[in-house]
Amino acid sequence: MTRAYNSMYLADAEDCLSCAFDYVVNACGLNGDRFGRLFVTTGYAQQFERGNPAVVAGMSGIELADHVLAEAGIAQYTGDAIRSLGASAEYWAGWALAQYQWEHGYTFEHLFTRLPFSQIVSLYNPYHEADITCFFDAADAIVAQVPPGETRLARIRASRGVSQRELSVATGVGLKSIQAYEQRTNNINKAQAGVLARLSWFLGCSIEDLLEFEPHVTVEYAG
Repeated sequence: MTRAYNSMYLADAEDCLSCAFDYVVNACGLNGDRFGRLFVTTGYAQQFERGNPAVVAGMSGIELADHVLAEAGIAQYTGDAIRSLGASAEYWAGWALAQYQWEHGYTFEHLFTRLPFSQIVSLYNPYHEADITCFFDAADAIVAQVPPGETRLARIRASRGVSQRELSVATGVGLKSIQAYEQRTNNINKAQAGVLARLSWFLGCSIEDLLEFEPHVTVEYAG
């Protein structure tokens, strides 16, 4: 996998994100999951995951948190800034999150949909004393779970005003197969080429439009 940024920045990125979450939760009293959403919606997560040096290495975690809160229109914390130096579960969770995102290349938006920050914190015991690969294995199992929401096939089919049965009759693809693809009990990415070709032809879309892709980071800063 081509990672979003050079490994020379990884230690800085880990320190920045761990301090940011530690600060907002333990000094500012904000919910970690809420900050994760703000991190994404303000655009700082995208800059971080793509390896913008000004973000991953050019500011402290407290500075990053303050920038996110300011951009979101939330009054900045005015008390004493703290730095737990790894003593809190939130600090560890931010560190583990930074390394997991860098290693796997997922976007933060995708990760927080399947692995909320609070769930990472819940993994503090027993994984904070184990090798990081143990956390990776646990996170992989959670992230791999089937997400809620409709598939691309279901969305495109509905937009054409076609029922599952009508699609089956028109394409010769079994009704149970179509239902399984839409319910994700069968992986449409592994469907036979002929099946995909018939579905895409009838629905007036490309085969790629029907496939379910995991969102990964597009490399912008590859120093």
